[in-house]
Amino acid sequence: MTVLIVDDDEDVRDMVALSVSAEGFAAATASDGKEALDRLRETPKPSLVFLDLRMPRMNGFDVLAAMRREPELGAVPVVVITGDSTSVPRAIAAGAVECLVKPIELDDLIATVRRFEDRRDRSAA
Repeated sequence: MTVLIVDDDEDVRDMVALSVSAEGFAAATASDGKEALDRLRETPKPSLVFLDLRMPRMNGFDVLAAMRREPELGAVPVVVITGDSTSVPRAIAAGAVECLVKPIELDDLIATVRRFEDRRDRSAA
């Protein structure tokens, strides 16, 4: 299972990627929305995306909208990671399946990845 971490803050990207990797999952990163869409269009696609909302060039809401327009991308679950809890309802309405509010507890982050791993395993069975 590969997790794509999209955040313009290098420290956040690295922390999430290291945490995911330490638990045995593959991690890929992108520093903004345009790079994220490029990664999502690669094969194989990530199994889960952690997406920041506030980024340069293309923000998280624009990424969610672009993913909705492309059925293959729209099938990839997105968990928004944001420092703005007031953005959570809008992110869910835009297509995010869950939201984590910064600062993120590492246990919550890994529990989220494991939930999606379990869902993926059940759908493959």
